[in-house]
Amino acid sequence: MTVNNASTTNEKSKTKLKISKPSKDAYGCLYCRTAASFKGQTERMPKTCPTLTHSTLTKETSAYMQESLRTMMQAADKTPFTSDRVLRNRVEELIFYCHELGLKRIGIAFCVTLMTEAQKLAKLLGEAGLDPISVCCRVGAVDYSKIGLPKTHPDKFAAICNPVAQGKLLNLAQAELVVQVGLCLGHDMILQQTCEAPVTTLVVKDRVLDHNPVQALRQPDSSSQ
Repeated sequence: MTVNNASTTNEKSKTKLKISKPSKDAYGCLYCRTAASFKGQTERMPKTCPTLTHSTLTKETSAYMQESLRTMMQAADKTPFTSDRVLRNRVEELIFYCHELGLKRIGIAFCVTLMTEAQKLAKLLGEAGLDPISVCCRVGAVDYSKIGLPKTHPDKFAAICNPVAQGKLLNLAQAELVVQVGLCLGHDMILQQTCEAPVTTLVVKDRVLDHNPVQALRQPDSSSQ
């Protein structure tokens, strides 16, 4: 019953959602209620839909003809469902995707607060025949004062999150794909900039919503109450 009530609340909030008037340069996706591109229904698209206003760009597919992107797109298309059309969860998707692309060495860049979950992930990857390489965010044991960050207790040691070292260690280990697990906002971007391998996110850090930030987007709009 709780799930059904939440679903009803979500639908109501979507109906009541109000968005202020967009600027003239905004893409129609900002206020679209039809998702017409999903079904190719041109007549239902907002006049500012990029499919209409930037058709040369949005309909260009030559990039997907490149071998690397074509292979990734094909793998991504197969990933959500098993051969029996049963949905995979995100961890199962990750394992399937790695196998589909022949990826073996999988880096895990994780937050120290999710050490247990990261170690469970490494175990699952190992059981699936993959080679996990994990690096904790506090690697290096570098004190806040070393990079000029303020500390709540200046007289006590406090290790910074170290996404640069995480990325460089995973580069050194020749990770073919990096999975981030709960890194702080900002630190995740630094990791992505540092890593030579592609980076995907398994867990998004949200300290309030148990790492499920989409909940914040499914709350009733306060302006409509």
